[in-house]
Amino acid sequence: SFIKSLNRIHDRYIVLDNSTNNMKVYHCGASSKDAGKRITTITELKDITQYKNMIKTLLINPYLELK
Repeated sequence: SFIKSLNRIHDRYIVLDNSTNNMKVYHCGASSKDAGKRITTITELKDITQYKNMIKTLLINPYLELK
């Protein structure tokens, strides 16, 4: 699912297994809509402690509908 950021963040993240012991967070260098058009880097973040509150806040935002 894609969630609106409501201008709280600019970067893009992929979150897997949220709120579990296996939770992983990836930082995406490009917009999801532009992926595949040019070189894009997706990097796994090793220390996700600082991102957990941001993710919790973003999860209450409305879903983004892709066109």
